[in-house]
Amino acid sequence: MRNRIFVPKPFIAFMVFVFSIAMVQIPAQAALMTTEQLAASAQHHLDREQLSAQLLREDVKNQLLVLGVDPASVQERINNLTQAEIQQIQGQLNSLPAGGDGLGTVAMVLLILILLEVTGIIDIFPRI
Repeated sequence: MRNRIFVPKPFIAFMVFVFSIAMVQIPAQAALMTTEQLAASAQHHLDREQLSAQLLREDVKNQLLVLGVDPASVQERINNLTQAEIQQIQGQLNSLPAGGDGLGTVAMVLLILILLEVTGIIDIFPRI
């Protein structure tokens, strides 16, 4: 008498399914990319990250909230910008004057007051 190995029918059906899926070939498409295209893509990603970092700082985020703009929508809009739009915004941000600590303004006002005192136009500092 010969021993037969019993294999359940669901197992056979599963194996047929697995092998039939493995035989399916999915078409792939590939294209060559030039160095310039790769560099432009990397630069676009870097510009987007820099703009995002500038616009999502805490002080800017607080000002946006005061104006009624949700910071999540700002990030979404940044992600939808083209390279030209990102460069235009960064150009405008770079041309804005930096808000310093005001030391230069205080020094300039003090210098003007001292010059006016020395020339005798005003008498702010009483003489001893």
